[in-house]
Amino acid sequence: MSFAPSPFTPMGIRSIQEQRDRWERKRSRTARELVQSEQRYCEQLDLVVTYFVEILKAKGTLRQDIRESIFSSIKSIHLINQTLLTHLELGRFGIGFEEFCTHLQLYSVYVDNIQTAKKVLVVQVKKSKAFRRFKKLQESRPEFKQQKLEDLLTLPLQRIQQYKHF
Repeated sequence: MSFAPSPFTPMGIRSIQEQRDRWERKRSRTARELVQSEQRYCEQLDLVVTYFVEILKAKGTLRQDIRESIFSSIKSIHLINQTLLTHLELGRFGIGFEEFCTHLQLYSVYVDNIQTAKKVLVVQVKKSKAFRRFKKLQESRPEFKQQKLEDLLTLPLQRIQQYKHF
């Protein structure tokens, strides 16, 4: 005669509840990690948009076509990720990602342009003394934590890869 617990016995119910509790802890931990990493990502994008895109536009240091060649759709990516972050912080993961996915073409545009962006950036650093000084000044801000613009421009490529891990 076998004494294996039936799924309907108190012991079987307890193990099912324990499994559900483990799943809930894992889901909560993953959700927390996603929100925290999205917050960091949005903060970094905000640095690029604020200290490079917006100030360069205001100062007129680079022509519009050159700015667009370097920064492509990063401003729009920042906006859609800010919206995603708001949804995530409110616990609305499904709605957040559903809306986010309708804007994935912004990432496609960015990825398609990244090699051009790197080349144009190198040319502008060599060619324009004013831009070279501006870039160095912005990168020296403590908020940048010694990161270079070249590294920050690859953030959207890295981030899109990270989503599959969540």
